[in-house]
Amino acid sequence: MTSRRLLLAALLLGLSACHQSLVQSTAEQDSMALIPAGEFLMGSPEGSDSFSDERPQRTVVLSAFWMDRYEVTNIQYEQFVTATGHRPPENTNPTVTLWERGYPLADSERHPVVNVSWHDAVAYCRWAGKRLPTEAEWEKAARGTDGRLYPWGNEWDFKRANSASYWAERTIEFKDGSAWKAFWVAGEGARISKERGLKGEVLTMPVGSFPDGASPYGILDMAGNASEWVQDWFEPYYYLKAPQTDPRGPAGILLKVVRGGSWLKPAKSLRTADRDYGYPDDRPSGTGFRCAKDIR
Repeated sequence: MTSRRLLLAALLLGLSACHQSLVQSTAEQDSMALIPAGEFLMGSPEGSDSFSDERPQRTVVLSAFWMDRYEVTNIQYEQFVTATGHRPPENTNPTVTLWERGYPLADSERHPVVNVSWHDAVAYCRWAGKRLPTEAEWEKAARGTDGRLYPWGNEWDFKRANSASYWAERTIEFKDGSAWKAFWVAGEGARISKERGLKGEVLTMPVGSFPDGASPYGILDMAGNASEWVQDWFEPYYYLKAPQTDPRGPAGILLKVVRGGSWLKPAKSLRTADRDYGYPDDRPSGTGFRCAKDIR
């Protein structure tokens, strides 16, 4: 009798473990997209309207991985802060800090969290049992395997992503920093931010607001809304010497790569191959993140 009870208990324990594994797998499929192993085109070809740090374009082979379908939101980050005591998001300028007294602004819960540093992003992903994506993983998740210019295809459409162009209702490009300031500090963008932005400043939107801008894998907001920290250090000419299988970035010490463009950016910065960067301790009002996860 005792041996039968032990056998029954073992069977029930096994079924329970299988159920938990199935529940976890289903949850991952709902909140994350599986990016299959294989090659894709990374960077931009010579002669294209691109920046030098995107070249040369090359074929890169990646192992399979999971990627968050959405950018990490304020409500998700609040759970992390509450559970761990981690510092809340904060910019050195209080007018563009979107949390007050340790909580996100009302009605911003589903907006992407911003005012977070690269270190903050790493800490959140680790707490969630995940990690930041590499730059190569991020780009494949954004553009798929056909080398497309934008997550949705090769044709620019300002209605498919949250950017300066979306708010102006026409394509916006900035030839230099002065043009950017003329739009966002003293011009049309400043007026729109005051009228429609969080705290009259920040124009993020709830994640997933642009379903027509999804990547080939069904991932949202990989162009615009919040720019996204990734794992790699930034080096402008890394592509000239980068490994072509599962590249992890150079051994840098100064700047971290930021991808995807944000609500502040012109059309050119929303291309899937565009590269940006920031200091790991920066907490700007346009930068957030999403997490990735290894295939177990």
